[in-house]
Amino acid sequence: MSKYLRIAVSAALLSWVAWKTDWVQLVEAFAGLRIDLWLAALAILVVCQLASARRWQVLARELRFERSLAQMTGYYFIGMYFSLLLPTSVGGDVMRAWYLDGGSGRKLGAFAAVLLDRLNGLLVLIVMACLAVVLSPTELPAAIVWSVWSVAAAAALGVAALPVLQRFKLVPAARRQQLQTMIQALRAPRALLEATVWSAVVQVGNVLLVWLIGLALGIAVPLSYYFVFVPMVSLLTLLPISVAGTGVREESVARFLAPLAISPTLATTLSLAWFAVFAAVGLFGGVVYLCGAYPKPVSARRDPAEVPEAHGTFSGYPDQGRAGQLDEAA
Repeated sequence: MSKYLRIAVSAALLSWVAWKTDWVQLVEAFAGLRIDLWLAALAILVVCQLASARRWQVLARELRFERSLAQMTGYYFIGMYFSLLLPTSVGGDVMRAWYLDGGSGRKLGAFAAVLLDRLNGLLVLIVMACLAVVLSPTELPAAIVWSVWSVAAAAALGVAALPVLQRFKLVPAARRQQLQTMIQALRAPRALLEATVWSAVVQVGNVLLVWLIGLALGIAVPLSYYFVFVPMVSLLTLLPISVAGTGVREESVARFLAPLAISPTLATTLSLAWFAVFAAVGLFGGVVYLCGAYPKPVSARRDPAEVPEAHGTFSGYPDQGRAGQLDEAA
């Protein structure tokens, strides 16, 4: 979806949320926010990024990328910064792939490592959502249940189709090579198991941090229900229909909490405080990017004749290479 259309969708959803929000109640809710619990949620997210970096390191190693955990963690924080900064769902992933490639000329492999990292985390998130539906302590609306199982079925079909797509002639050769690289890495059981364990740590941590934010706002929702709606809201924000899930997150949280008699205003407060945690960590990624010992895409500009491959694009996105989005963002 066009970035301008995503901006329009986010603006429309935020307008709808703003119209039905009691702003006096929202200000009062934020005034009563327990900062200690919010900071605890922030700390959990930082730990989740460390776990995510380790998961990525394990998967990247299967593709012969040898990087230290400190490097991978730095790349992850920088990716969060660009995901927050840019009106695109792949900006942070492009940055991570660019750093992982490190001028080695293995762009396809680097992007495959990022896709594997994303895919592993997404599949664990979907499994968690399915378990939450089965084990939910309250009866869920039929729309939620069908949504979860539909997403799970689509994910299963997508994974099953990977071996077929790598031989499908209509798929560009570069994509088929990328798929073959990913499938080879998926055949490493020890690495896949460790990566899956780290994904489980990350997803449970994401649920706990939202639960802590709910406690900080005095929202009376049992922890078990957070394991239902947080994975589902996370899945919905991944849809490429808005900017960084803005608007989708707020409306989804309100709808999931409505059956528990939580007012739309309080639900909006929770979603905004949740986003604030991610924004804070993303801004920290900006500090890592600007002050850390990491090369900047803008600093690498030279005569095109000197480095003909340096300004290529990643994964077929013409605005995601160093000649496009990275230069603009820097």
